[in-house]
Amino acid sequence: MDEEMSLLELIGIVKKRLGLIMLGILTGMLLLAGYSFYVSTPQYSSTTQLVVNRSQDTEVIQRTDIETNVQLINTYKDLLMSPAILDEVTEELNLPITSQQLLNQLNVTSENNSQVFSIQIINPNPNNAAIIANKTAEIFQEKLEDIMSLDNVTIFSQASVNPNPVSPNHTLNLLIGFVLGGVLATSLAIFIEFKDTTVKDESFITEHLGLINLGCVSEMLPEKISDKNQQVVPERLPDSVSARTKV
Repeated sequence: MDEEMSLLELIGIVKKRLGLIMLGILTGMLLLAGYSFYVSTPQYSSTTQLVVNRSQDTEVIQRTDIETNVQLINTYKDLLMSPAILDEVTEELNLPITSQQLLNQLNVTSENNSQVFSIQIINPNPNNAAIIANKTAEIFQEKLEDIMSLDNVTIFSQASVNPNPVSPNHTLNLLIGFVLGGVLATSLAIFIEFKDTTVKDESFITEHLGLINLGCVSEMLPEKISDKNQQVVPERLPDSVSARTKV
């Protein structure tokens, strides 16, 4: 019963402070929209794909060979994110960033039990994203033989320019603004309601305080009080005025 009453009280607070809550939601959406459209820098993604195909002595591919190729991808991921590869990428492309900054733009992903892995670059410039992704794949393929004495990686999908930004996500940001604004405004409404210690109705006295209601005093507006006073004072009749003047 208490939980039901608490829920009813919360609904009552929301209804009472609905204007404040709507204002909070609108403010949150406007703030996140301003950040999303005017402050945040658009980021573009470009991806190149490589396949690991271990050299075979025979034309028949064994299951163990495929499993070995899949396991090698984890090692290749670590190599791709190492300074040995990224330093050369920044040098050859003459990038105005360090290898650590380039690492922040790099994502290496692969699907489970797949011999394919992807090199993704996220950059503020869509052309640079494609150029860096392709160059990273090329340098990795060249250096792999020197590092591991292996030549089993093939680039089968070159990165292309994608003019559509991957971030910011305007729809998601507006949704976040809606939720945050609503939560903060509702919390503020509940805080204001609990800080208000005035007695609002008779049930508060009898149910919450356990007191007996002895009566109610109605509130009268000043204009009604003024009208009532004017009606109480009788107007002087002409006869009484004349009688007093004779005395």
